[in-house]
Amino acid sequence: MSYRIIVPIFNEQKHLSQLIKSFKKQHLSSLILVNDGSTDNTAEFLAKNYPKVTALHHKINLGKGKALETGTKKAISQKADVIIFMDGDLQHKPTDINRFLRPFARDPDLKLVFGARKIGTNMHFSSFFGNKLLTVTINLLFRYFLNDTQCGFRAFRSSAFQQIQWQSSGYSAETEMIIRAAKNRLKYKEIPIDTIYLEQHKGTHFIDGIIIMLKIILWKLTIPK
Repeated sequence: MSYRIIVPIFNEQKHLSQLIKSFKKQHLSSLILVNDGSTDNTAEFLAKNYPKVTALHHKINLGKGKALETGTKKAISQKADVIIFMDGDLQHKPTDINRFLRPFARDPDLKLVFGARKIGTNMHFSSFFGNKLLTVTINLLFRYFLNDTQCGFRAFRSSAFQQIQWQSSGYSAETEMIIRAAKNRLKYKEIPIDTIYLEQHKGTHFIDGIIIMLKIILWKLTIPK
């Protein structure tokens, strides 16, 4: 089973060496970095220090959703069976990658595997509250029961991409993916993961949460089954 690991990055030059070194040789050849218009020296740093790592570059910042889409289309062009999303700020552990791959090997009907963080552990209260509110809303409206809808560490079969293909360009893309999977009743699994928060301000903020909530209601009404 072939796979690709998509990691969107935006102004993460200070973490790049540590990020790339955290991937074992087994996974490094499957890594696709998507530089989403970074304004630091990310592009130059990668070209100089890691020329063998696959890196795609947006000339301007298009948003996390677009970065994930760019990486996904590249992975599909490389005939990947499974596509894994990870965040680029060292929150996620590459040692967990095999835990995402194993369920697909065991169950041919499985379409998605979601990571679930230990919500509340080292997480700012506003992030904790917002995550819970969005997760409960999705559970109630779409009957797709997850513990952590906002976790960026997840995987899916490339064959399911057309059914979950998101239109959102920003952080709400990951939520839209879940809703489209729910609308299509795709089989899923959730696994617990550890998360390391190096910078509390990274990720979605209060305004992002409000936007995502409004979009959830809109998607409930507009996304067809």
